[in-house]
Amino acid sequence: MKFDQALKIILSKAPMLGRRQLPLAQSFGRVCTDNNRARLAVPCYDQSTRDGYVVSGDGRAVSTNEFAYKICGEIAAGPAKKLSITKGQAYRIMTGGFVPQGADRVIAQEHCRVLAEEVLIGPDFLSANNRFIRKHGSEHGADDRIVAPGTRLNENHIALLAAAGNTEVEVYRRPRVAFFCSGSELVMTGDSLLNGQKISSNHYLLNCLITNHGGIGENYGVVADDKEAIQDLLTHIVESGIDIVISTGGVGPGKYDLFKRILRETEAELIYDSLSVRPGRSTLFAVYREALYFGLPGPPPAVNILFHELIGPVIRKMQGMEGSGNRRVLACLEHDISLKSDDVLCFSDGVYGFDDGRITVRYPGSLEMPNCFILLEPGTSLFTKNEMVPISPIETRY
Repeated sequence: MKFDQALKIILSKAPMLGRRQLPLAQSFGRVCTDNNRARLAVPCYDQSTRDGYVVSGDGRAVSTNEFAYKICGEIAAGPAKKLSITKGQAYRIMTGGFVPQGADRVIAQEHCRVLAEEVLIGPDFLSANNRFIRKHGSEHGADDRIVAPGTRLNENHIALLAAAGNTEVEVYRRPRVAFFCSGSELVMTGDSLLNGQKISSNHYLLNCLITNHGGIGENYGVVADDKEAIQDLLTHIVESGIDIVISTGGVGPGKYDLFKRILRETEAELIYDSLSVRPGRSTLFAVYREALYFGLPGPPPAVNILFHELIGPVIRKMQGMEGSGNRRVLACLEHDISLKSDDVLCFSDGVYGFDDGRITVRYPGSLEMPNCFILLEPGTSLFTKNEMVPISPIETRY
């Protein structure tokens, strides 16, 4: 199956999950629904944006260069009585202070001159466009929608919701994602290694990837290349009400690659068992009862790529995120790339940057971490320096 076709089918099988109310302080990184509205207008009162004097109407002409206003009191930031102000009057006011009814504008204190019980102000400041008053509800009104549904809430959204009087927010449920690694040669970190064994790093990789995309990872460890053991584990996981299951290893054509046979002997609906993509040609996708099952190859680079390009969009869609698909942008190659064959779509680790106003991309150096994947379309085996190719940026979401 071609990659784009597979992704389309996978997303069509991914349901939107349920909703729940969360305290605002616990909602960072969660995806909000369409039921979040402001409880208060912001600002919730007319407020001064400067330290200075709030005035009303025309003052008494002292000269052609100054007008005088009688100072009637002082308004500090914080709780204040409801005041009214009439023509020719002024109040000293602080930033954030409650602007009295009837006020025309606030004059910054550096543009005022106090003489006895009056404040003197020049005509240019009395006619300036900026009145230095934030009007009640000028940012949004009570019951206005202030965060678009499907938005993953960041620190700015949280602050905005808090300022609007919201103590709770309705969010979509995060998908539960079970994962395990298959292979009799694998052991967990901390276990003793025997000849022919190696430590499974995919557990750490998958847990980080799941968390980064907003899922809740549930680690089921390592299972040997044993048909009955794998089938029992899969059944146990699916019966727990999990949303997504991910396994690594055991999906190829080899003697000990058992997952295809196991799925065909259960009530699972096997959607595909091979993709026209490299790395990751040998990979599975099935619907097993209510869970989406992804069988990935064992090598961590293939796990990383296939997760980002296939599973990440599913996790984001299931929790209601708008624009759940990965971004694609064009970048200029910094060097030639030669492939062994040109029959399938190839993904390759890349490092993108900016040079003279354009996006560039290259292979990572030794121990340099990729920040994108380069998409090398089928049909040619040679991509030359300065050629434009699509890339898929790797985004850190938490």
